[in-house]
Amino acid sequence: MPLSRRGRSVRNVLALTLVSVTLAGGCRSAVELADREATGADIANCVDGGTLVAAVAQAPVPGRVLAGSAANVMWVRGVFEPLLAVGPDGPVELLATGYTISADDRTAVLRLREGVRFHTGRAFTAQDVLYTVARALEPSSPSSVKAVLSRWDVRATGDHEITIISPAPLTPVLASVLDNTPILDRETAAGLEDGSALVGTGPFRVDRFRPGAEVSLVRNDDYWQAGLPRLDRIDNVVVPDTTAQIAAMRSGRTQLAYGMTTQDADTLARSGRMELGSTQNILYALVLDPRGPLADVRVRQAIGHAIDRERIVAQVFAGQGAPDAEPWPGAEPAPGSESPPGWDPDRARELVREAGAEGAAVPITIINNPQLQATYQILANNLTEIGLRPSLVALTAPDYQSRLAAGDGGNYLSFRAQSETASLLVQTNPDYRLRGAHRPVTPPGYAPLVDAVVAAGAGPAAGPALGRLSDRILDDAVVQNLVVVPGPVVRSLDVQAATFGPSGLLSRETCMTR
Repeated sequence: MPLSRRGRSVRNVLALTLVSVTLAGGCRSAVELADREATGADIANCVDGGTLVAAVAQAPVPGRVLAGSAANVMWVRGVFEPLLAVGPDGPVELLATGYTISADDRTAVLRLREGVRFHTGRAFTAQDVLYTVARALEPSSPSSVKAVLSRWDVRATGDHEITIISPAPLTPVLASVLDNTPILDRETAAGLEDGSALVGTGPFRVDRFRPGAEVSLVRNDDYWQAGLPRLDRIDNVVVPDTTAQIAAMRSGRTQLAYGMTTQDADTLARSGRMELGSTQNILYALVLDPRGPLADVRVRQAIGHAIDRERIVAQVFAGQGAPDAEPWPGAEPAPGSESPPGWDPDRARELVREAGAEGAAVPITIINNPQLQATYQILANNLTEIGLRPSLVALTAPDYQSRLAAGDGGNYLSFRAQSETASLLVQTNPDYRLRGAHRPVTPPGYAPLVDAVVAAGAGPAAGPALGRLSDRILDDAVVQNLVVVPGPVVRSLDVQAATFGPSGLLSRETCMTR
C-alpha cells in the first residue's frame, strides 16, 4: 500500500477513536470531530430529570449481558457495572476504588467500593465478583473474554478486596476484560436468560422489560454516587425499520437512534437539530477458508489485492471511516516488515492465473443486513474482475453464529469493535484466537507467535513479537481487514453527555437540555 494512502488511513482512524468516546459535543464526521473542542456549554444548560427515548434496531437480549452485543448497547451499562471500565485516558474505577499491579505484571489487587447496593437492596461484596467470574466461565456463557478469565486465579482476599493472579502480563488486558465482565447479583442472576430479573448496581434499574419490544429504565435513587444519574428514565424501544426510526427522530418522539445504516444515519443527522456520532469503531474483515481453491496462498493474496477498500468506505459507509488492511488498524508505526495488500487488480489477476484458479467458486457468508449486503456486492464485483466466481450465503444472525461456531462458515464477512489491545485480541477474537476459532485450520507455526505476543505484555519484547505475528498474518492472507468505520448513532441536540464505552451507553451523566 502506498505510504500516502496508509498515512491517510491512520489519521482517519485516530479521528475515529475520538468519535467512539463521546457524543457530548456532537459530530458531523470523524475528521470534523478531531478538529473541534467540546465547550461544555450545552451540558451547562441541562436540567436534571426527564425521559430519554432511544430507538434501537435490535431487540434486547438479557442473556448476553456478559457479552458485547449491539442489541444491548443502549441499556446494559445503565443497569450493570464492572469493576473497571475502559476510558479514553485509561482505566476508570467503578465498583473498584483502586488497584495495584505487581512488578512482574502477573498479580493485581483491586479494592472494591463499599456501601454499594444491588437494586434489590443487598450489599455488594467480593463474593459477587467470584460468582460473576464463575458464571462467565460456564460452557454456555456468551462471555467474549472467557479465554482470558479461564487463565486467571481470582480470589476474594477480603470482603471488599479481589486478587487476580495471571500466568501472562495483566496490563494489556486487565481493564478490557473487567469492562466486559459486569457484576451480576448472585441471588437473581438466574432470571437473566428470560429477562425476568435484571438486577445490577448501576445508576438505573429496570422498570419494564417486554421481549422483542422494549426495556425501560428508571433512576436508581440509591445509586452509590451522589447526584447521579441526571435522567429520571430511559426508554429503549425496538424500531427495526430504518424508515420508522427516521420518522421517530424527526418528530421528536425519540432522541437517540441506533442500528440504521451509516448512509441513513448521515442523511438524518443533516436534517436539522441532530448530529451523527458513533458508539465505537467497527473493523470489517473478510475471513477466508484456507481449503479448496483457496488452499493456494496466491489465491488468498490475490483477493487481498482485488478489494477496493476506498470504494467500500465511500459507497457503503458514506465516506465515514477509513480503508485499512493492517492486521492492527490504527497502529503507528505499523508493526511488522510486510506491507499490507494495496488495491492492484492487475497483480490479483496474475496471481489467480499463476495458481490456475480461474473460475474458482468463492462463496461468502454474511449476516443478512443491508451494510454487509452492500459490502458483499463490491467484493463480488472485485473478485469477478480477477477471474473468480463469488456467491452469497446470507443467514440470520443465529444461523450465522451457529455455522461459524461449528467451523462451517467457509469464507465470511466479520465485524468487531475496534477497541482491544493486540494481546487481548489474539486471545479472545474468534478470527485470531487458537482455541474455539472460527477458522477450520490453524496455520502451522502460528501458535508460538500468538503465545509470544501474550507473554510479552507491554514490555520491550511486545513490538518485535507483534511484528512477527503481523508478518505471518499478512503472509497467510486468511484474515483480510477491509475498513474501520464508526458504529453510527444519531442524537437530538437536546441530549448531552451521551458517552459510549466498549459495552454501550454510559448514561450516568447523560442529560437533556429541556
